[in-house]
Amino acid sequence: MKHMMICCGAGVATSTVALKKLETYLAAEGLLDNVRISQGTVAEAATRSDLDFIVSTSPAKVAVPVINALPLLTGMGTDKVFESVKAQILG
Repeated sequence: MKHMMICCGAGVATSTVALKKLETYLAAEGLLDNVRISQGTVAEAATRSDLDFIVSTSPAKVAVPVINALPLLTGMGTDKVFESVKAQILG
C-alpha cells in the first residue's frame, strides 16, 4: 500500500480542499483502499521517511515525488493531477 501525504503551508485549509477532491476521485476509481493518506504541512513532509509521494498546494523540496495540487483548487488541470496520483498509487 502506498502512503501519500496531502500538504499545504499550514496543513489545514487548502490541503483539506485537495484531500476531499482526491478522496472522491480515488473512491470513484476504486483506489481508496490502495493508499494510506496523511495530511499536514510541507515542513512536516520534509521530515517524514514513510511517504511514497506527496500532493502539495505549496512548493516542496522533499526526497519523494511531488504532485502539484494547485489545479485541484483552481479547477483547471485536475485530470492531470488525478492521473499523476493514480500512476503513483499503481506504480
